[in-house]
Amino acid sequence: MAKFQLPLPIIPDDLLQEIFLRSSAKAVGRCMCLNKFWYRQLRQPETCIHHMRRQKVLDQHVLFHVGYSLLLMGSDSLYIVNAASGEEVNVQHPFRVGIHGWFRIVGVSNGNICFKFSRERDDTRLLVWNPTTQCSREISDPHRDHGRSFFPVYGFGHVRNSDAYTVIHMCKRDIADAYVFFSRYCSRRSTWFHCVDCLPGVEKIDPNSVFNNGQAYWITGTGDSYATPKFVLCYSVEDESFSEVSIPVGAIYTIHNLLTHKEKVALLAHTHNEFGYVAAIWHLNEDANGNRILEQYCRFASRSIRENPILFVDENLLLLVNNSKERELLVNYRYRELVLTEYDIEHGTRNLLVRRAWRYPETPHPITVRSTLKYFAGMFPV
Repeated sequence: MAKFQLPLPIIPDDLLQEIFLRSSAKAVGRCMCLNKFWYRQLRQPETCIHHMRRQKVLDQHVLFHVGYSLLLMGSDSLYIVNAASGEEVNVQHPFRVGIHGWFRIVGVSNGNICFKFSRERDDTRLLVWNPTTQCSREISDPHRDHGRSFFPVYGFGHVRNSDAYTVIHMCKRDIADAYVFFSRYCSRRSTWFHCVDCLPGVEKIDPNSVFNNGQAYWITGTGDSYATPKFVLCYSVEDESFSEVSIPVGAIYTIHNLLTHKEKVALLAHTHNEFGYVAAIWHLNEDANGNRILEQYCRFASRSIRENPILFVDENLLLLVNNSKERELLVNYRYRELVLTEYDIEHGTRNLLVRRAWRYPETPHPITVRSTLKYFAGMFPV
């Protein structure tokens, strides 16, 4: 007796597209391996961009880089933590640095991670890697060409409404130079573009950077040890131009960080006074004349966040607290405890996401959190 088989249903293209947009990056990556047609369709820049916009709502993670002292940077680790559930995944980075090597994260954009690394001492390179697709691209580091230089800073991000990305490098070739040496890498052309003299009068640029809507942002410093913030420096990839936004006197606290909040660039300033630890968030807005200004969004009390990395997920702050303590067990040794906490500014409540303690008696060096960044899995090419 012949078996009766129902014909396979034909799924409309628009419905199939919606299914892909709602799927995780890992599921979409598996679908790309089925045939050439799906591979071409799912690798379209428009599909990658729309999928990333959905992922930023449905699936938010935190990428953090932890390690020991500068003497043991070859043993550093990467972790991705789900910001909603606290689920933690160890990430195997795509390069081996060895005992004398090191790496650090330059930036994260649309599921791609940009690293600066060295396999042997000062032989530095850049690498862009997508953990979902496991694809990577190694890029030359322009900092090597300058020999001895000062205040090197980097930036990494995608061009707006495109799957192309940009890597930015700036430094001073001499500490007394009045100008900054600027370089920009374009992924479409696989080429570095250089500008010898720019940004006259800038004394120092803080390495903390934010890339938002095709623009990169840094804080410039002045004064003794360059500790006093002066401007928020902005570079537009599309216009290839710089602009500066003055930091108001009321925003000059002890410690300053740049981050994104409500799709805007925000300056987070925090300090300590007689009432405890105080933090303020300033949004980068435009006034009636179209000029960029910093306006205070809110001010709140918090426990010590002086040395802790901070970022936003939705409306809440994520605080990664790293505390050094001494304990008397069989032997004396230091340990470092990491606590990833979600902090509701409006209600002043906290929700513990991850608590982890490293205890290595054979390693006397304390655990250090080198960086924390928001991460969204994506299918963008490298």
